[in-house]
Order: sequence, then C-alpha cells, then structure tokens
Amino acid sequence: MTLNAQINLGTGSTDVGVAPISTYYGYSYVQQIFTKQEINENAAGNITGLKFYLDPTMSIASSSDWVVYLGQTAKTSFATDSDWIPAGQLTQVFSGTVTNTNGVVEITFATPFAYNNTSNLVVAAEENSAGYDSNDFDEAMYVYPSAPNSTLYFRDDNVNPDPFSPSDGNLEPYKSVITFNGLTPNPIPACPFITYPSNNSIFIPLSPTITWNNISGATGYKISIGTTPGGTDVVNQQSVAVNSFTVPTALNSGINYYVKVVAVSAAGESSGCSDTMFTTVPPSPANDECSAATALTVNSDLNCGTVTSGYTLGATDSGLIPDPCFGNPDDDVWFKFVATATTHRVSLSNIVSVGSDDDTDTYFQVFDGSCGSLNSILCSDDTTSTLSGLTVGGTYYVRVYSYYGSGSNQSFDICIGTFPPPPANDDCSGALQATTFPYNYTQSDGEGATNNAGFVTACSSSMNDGTWFSFTGNGNTNVITVTMPSASNFDPAIGVYSGTCGNLVCVDRVDDNGQGGTETISIPTVAGTTYLVNVGSYSGFSDDPEGTFSINITNGTLGTSEVAGTKNSIKVYPNPFADVVNISDVSNVKSVIISDMSGRLVKTIDNAGSVIHLNELKSGLYLITLNMKDGSKQTIKAIKK
Repeated sequence: MTLNAQINLGTGSTDVGVAPISTYYGYSYVQQIFTKQEINENAAGNITGLKFYLDPTMSIASSSDWVVYLGQTAKTSFATDSDWIPAGQLTQVFSGTVTNTNGVVEITFATPFAYNNTSNLVVAAEENSAGYDSNDFDEAMYVYPSAPNSTLYFRDDNVNPDPFSPSDGNLEPYKSVITFNGLTPNPIPACPFITYPSNNSIFIPLSPTITWNNISGATGYKISIGTTPGGTDVVNQQSVAVNSFTVPTALNSGINYYVKVVAVSAAGESSGCSDTMFTTVPPSPANDECSAATALTVNSDLNCGTVTSGYTLGATDSGLIPDPCFGNPDDDVWFKFVATATTHRVSLSNIVSVGSDDDTDTYFQVFDGSCGSLNSILCSDDTTSTLSGLTVGGTYYVRVYSYYGSGSNQSFDICIGTFPPPPANDDCSGALQATTFPYNYTQSDGEGATNNAGFVTACSSSMNDGTWFSFTGNGNTNVITVTMPSASNFDPAIGVYSGTCGNLVCVDRVDDNGQGGTETISIPTVAGTTYLVNVGSYSGFSDDPEGTFSINITNGTLGTSEVAGTKNSIKVYPNPFADVVNISDVSNVKSVIISDMSGRLVKTIDNAGSVIHLNELKSGLYLITLNMKDGSKQTIKAIKK
C-alpha cells in the first residue's frame, strides 16, 4: 500500500447538505452508510483519516467542534428516521477542532481504523459548537446524490444530541463528498449510481439526459438502454467520456425503459451494475376537452375507495376563461360525475409535479350545465372542497389544471365522496355526556356534522360548529385530548364553554397544530358546573367538514401527551393581511417559513425583521411557522386577502 493511498467518492459535486455535520444549526449528529461496492477497495486495509469538502469561502468557525466515529454494518441504508446504528457498535476515531483549509476539512486518526472490505462502512459525526454559520443561509458541506435513506441526521439550535440516545431524525438520498485516506482503490472501477432518472420514476421526457456520479479511477463509461431488463435495443454499450448522456432518438410515450451504466478503466469494466427503470411521459390526455370528460365513480362514503388517475402534462387550453376562479388553465383536463346526494366532496390526492417546473399547485373548478353552456359553481385552490345544493341525478363537470403557466404540470388522483348523515351529537343540545373517566370516544361519522348553528363565536377566535360533548366539573382539572388517524387532513379546534347551548360562555379554545395534529386543552373546573365541548374545524370563516377523530377526557390528572409550559406570546398580525404581516417580537425568531395548506413550501425568510412583505402571495390560507432560537416552533394560520 502506498503512503498516499486514498479513495474518493462524490468528486465534482457542489450540492450542499447535512453531512457529515450541519453547519447551519447549532448542534447535529449525522450517520452515513457507504456500501462496500461503492468504496471498492482493493483489499482490507486501515483508514488513516478522512477529508470532507466545501466552498473555500464558507465559514465553519461556529461549526468546528467535531467528534467522528466509524463502524461496519450489514445495512445498506436506514430503514426509518429512528434507525440509528447504536453508538456501541461504532469506534471514535477523532475528537477536536477542524478548519476549512482551501475547501477541505481533513482529519487524521491517532489510531487507524481497520476496514475489513466485507461490510458496509458507517461514518458518523457529531458537532458540538453552540453556534451556527449562516453561509448564505444554507448548509455548507458538499454532498452528492445517492440511494434513498443513505444519510440519517438530527440537527437543532438548542438540543445537543447524545449519540448513545439520539432523537428521531431525517433521512436523505445523499452522502458527503469524501476521501478515505489509507485505502487502496480496486483498479477495476465501481458501478456508477444513476442520478437521473431515479429508479421507478415516471413522466420522464422522451429525449432525456441520463446522468450519474463520477467514479474515481474511471477513464470513461458505457451506457445501455433497452425496453426489457438488461436490454440494449435502444442504446447498446455506447461509450461516453463524461457522466451524462442525452438519448439521441426520441423514446416512445408511456413505455418502461431500462438503463445501465458501467465504468471503464485500463484494468477493466465495473461488473454487477444494476438497471434503473423509468417510464416516459404518456400520450396527451384523452380528456383534454369537456366533450371527452372522464366519468368518475361516486363513492358511497368519504374514504375514496375508488379514485381516478389523471395528469395535466400535454393538455391544452380549452378556451374557457376561469372567471370567477383564478389560475392559468392552459393545461386543463375534464371529468364528470352524476350526483347521488345533494352534497359531495371533491378531493385531489397523490399530487406529483411532472412538468419542467417543480410545482404541485393544482386548481379545480366545478360546473353544472352542459359542455356548450357551463355555469361555474365552485372554485378550489385547496385539494379538497365540498359541493352543496346539488340536484340528485344531475351531471356536473370538474376541470383540473395547474395554477401556474407553462412548465407547471401535475399528475393526481381525483375522488368524489359522499357525506354520511349528521351524527347524533351534531347539535349542542345532543351533546354526548362524559360521566365516567377517563372518557374515550371515536367520532367516525364526524364528516356528516353540519354547521347548523353557524360559527361558534363565544371565544375571541371563532370556529366551526362541529360535534358536541359535555361533562360536569368537580373542582379538578380536566384534560381534553383530540387525536386523528394517520394521514388525516382534519384540522380541529377544541372549544370549551359554560352556560347553555343558546348562551355559550367561553372557557377556553385551543388550535395549536395543523392538519392531523393532536390538540390538548386543560380546564380547571368548578364543582357542579356543566361544560360543553365542541370539536370542529378550526375555521371561523369557512364551513369546512370535520373528519374522524378520537376524544379523551381525563378528570383530575394530566394526560400523558400534555406538556407543561408557557405558550409563546409572539403574535403575527394583521390577520387577515393584505401585503405585509408584522411579528410582535422578532428578537427570538431565527427564521420564518411560509407554506400553503397542502404543506408546500412557499417562502423561507432567515433573520426576519418585524415586518414581512408577502405581496407576491395569491389570496388564500397560509401557515406561517416561526422557528425560534430556543429550538421551539410556533405556527399561525393566516389569510391573504
């Protein structure tokens, strides 16, 4: 083995990410798995040190206290966000201060690490400096694309993770650009990892440019493309000098293709390389015009057991202006259904960006009438909306399009659902009484609840009239917890009132979380007083349907999910807003994230001032998340007028 033996992985990538550590947060702990096949060492040997890479101009002055561990594992990736490799299976190889020296962070081990060249290699690092480096408000360390779940990380400004008991983290399909010092590379190069298209990807253009990672020691590559696994009927071992290849002749629409790339050196070609399968864009949608609208099955409930798939890519403008709706219907596609009830719910799900722009903002409009004479009855930028006042047996048309113009296209599933009858506790006067504690009840028919008494306005923040419960106080503190099933999009509030159904008096109201989030409220009670509990949609301006939920009421004890603490008093105002919002106390805010109600990130603002300009947002409901310097978060729902 030569003294300067080394293996380089990811060379040439300048993407940034959270590996081997986070430079943009105060503390981090990161584990990465590098497979034996990728390392491609010639024989078992000793790792004497590591190199990591970043822009020479970036600072890591506040991210320089590193502890590095190595280990060996049979895992090829992390299964979940808690699938940490136990620290007891790792060996600490470095602890100290590191520096950015001309774009390289180099660490040398006091004792070499013996790598067996049989297992996969774990590289773990914790960063213990309390501060963080802004570096253009992003991470600084270079990473390169890799297999899904190759990296598992935890980062926080306030919590310094313990490698022996780390919290749940986040998974990423990338790894550090890295050098293993001391190892001798196999003269036959490793298999390249195809970075585009990803395996099993769909809606790939007909003339795609295939890309893959650079392979150390490779003098070139050979690419094959076929219509069967291992096939070469499209491209047969075409020699390529660089790590990309544009298919010379357009592929066929809606076909599965298989691509394989091998690396070449003077010693030979990489072996055992696997295929990546992708599917090309389908033909233009058949339901491009109203006259060819696809018939939808109406579900008997709201579970969307039957959905219809669709896509806007390749669709053309039907020539019908969206007024009174919004957006650019240059790619609208059409569906129709026959109403079986006076109220139905239209839902879009599994929305995927398939255009040249990364955008999942879909819009739909519903009409009655006929294709030659349509009357708009609903506009929806939300993925789910309720249609009411329908005529049983009447035909209704739904057109779906991307909100933005050229380059923005989506695939999706569409569902027409039917609401159940109103539940027994739909009205305050029919409240279910909790007499035995702990009280537990699952409201499986909450979707049928009506806003029969209008919005409940007894508290300063109003809410939907949902379903009702009651209990009698005995002087103890009652804790009310509402939870939703997995993947629920129900966003509830809990309102607690004294008085009578016709004259409610606000006791308290809670709406701390978004869709599917648990809500908990503690109510100090007065003996003999009757308390009325409303679980309904959080909105005080829009009659949104309730969803399935479970309610738990305990008497005299704190619920296990309740966390004692003082609520953050920071306010965001005005709400609704026109062009700007104000933050009442910005000194403790690290960053602000704006997202729409589907969870799509709209805007990120680091080092925010007390005034945030949001004039570019379109009208609608947004989530404004304040990331606090103490590591906590506060989310406020705000309406753009």
